[in-house]
Amino acid sequence: MADLFTKWQLRVEEALSDYAHKVTYGNLRCTWSQWQTGGHPVTNLAVVYELPGGSTNQINQSFRHDDGSICYLDGDGVECLTRDLTIPLRLLEQAIAEIPARREQSLQETIRRWFGEGKTKQEIFKEINQLLQTDFKGGSLTHTELKTGINYVLQLAREAEAASS
Repeated sequence: MADLFTKWQLRVEEALSDYAHKVTYGNLRCTWSQWQTGGHPVTNLAVVYELPGGSTNQINQSFRHDDGSICYLDGDGVECLTRDLTIPLRLLEQAIAEIPARREQSLQETIRRWFGEGKTKQEIFKEINQLLQTDFKGGSLTHTELKTGINYVLQLAREAEAASS
């Protein structure tokens, strides 16, 4: 079981290596922690990242040392156990790959909210610029996300102008 745990840990760190600490992936990082359940050790993996503005998100999996199983949530949020590394690693890689799209979606939702609050284009541009300059690495924006956000602001402004004419 220790061999399976070591393989899992190495494969997780390998899966994260190309994306760790990049703003595009929300300053992706992982934390390992341990506790006891029923007198047996459990090691938890928490993969943490932020969306623009600083909302923290987490992907969790855990290794149960008593039976050598990995506990994870499937695509429907159902808790599953397996001794096969394939599925939990694939789900982790899939979740990591989706982070840039989740960040863009979050930025668009924020921009729509700002429009809904009655902010002007200039006020929204100022807000977006503040996200670009924030010291909170994962909550900041990349230049690509900045351009995408600006284009989205302009699109919503055009749509609002067209609807009011």
